[in-house]
Amino acid sequence: MLTYREEEVLKELSEWERELLSYEKNDVESLYEKYVKKSMTFIEESKWQEIYSVIDNSLFHAYTLLLSSSLHENSNERMLSTARIFNENITEIKDMKDLTIDQLHFIGQQQMGKHRLYACFQGGISGTGGATGAASDFLALMVINIRFCQQISSLFGYPGNTPTEIMTALKVLHGACLPKRLQGKAWADLMEELERPNNYFYEGTENIASNETAEVILQQTMKMFFIFLFGKKTYKKMPFVSMLIGAGANYQYTKKITEFTYKFYQRRYLYEKLQG
Repeated sequence: MLTYREEEVLKELSEWERELLSYEKNDVESLYEKYVKKSMTFIEESKWQEIYSVIDNSLFHAYTLLLSSSLHENSNERMLSTARIFNENITEIKDMKDLTIDQLHFIGQQQMGKHRLYACFQGGISGTGGATGAASDFLALMVINIRFCQQISSLFGYPGNTPTEIMTALKVLHGACLPKRLQGKAWADLMEELERPNNYFYEGTENIASNETAEVILQQTMKMFFIFLFGKKTYKKMPFVSMLIGAGANYQYTKKITEFTYKFYQRRYLYEKLQG
């Protein structure tokens, strides 16, 4: 049974969900989608499948590597310390579910703000025009958002170290990366995932990357193109325009991901409470 505040939050989530599922693309988005599909035809379908396979493997290995790192353990310990301010009986990640929805939201807002700031800073570095910063931008951005996904999973009491939790998190991350016009379908698929038994081993489809992923890659490529385009325009030897492009693009991209990810785990938390 939900508390009054949980019911209010669920109403807000339902309204956000309705807007997402009913989102209609405009003429510019339709034209852009047509351009993306046409661009994809220049590469054979078999090659795309190879690319998707590489992306899936890379995401899985990056996720599990970060999950087993001391960075993750330290972050969880700091989160538990913050949670004990509200409830001194919390000793492990599973106990986070004992916090109220507002207490969880308070900690979640801290995590969102911190990771958006990381992404903004990384974008500024890539905007300096240096080869190293540019080459590491997408990798760093991926790590930042994987870490956020892991932190929010822990926040709502899911340790995230089982095959099911890993695959769920990666699918959430993939859906969060997509343009808004494509997020509705991804969200609907995730809602279906909630109805699956929460077994140790994942029983659904393990493919993550799809044709929509190509659009994400194209967006990142376009961002780097504009960074290099404006990188030569400097003021006191600093390419401020390209730095602003990099910082702004990364901030907005991570803002979209953090919002989608947070709302999924919040929705999952409330769904499980409703199920008893």
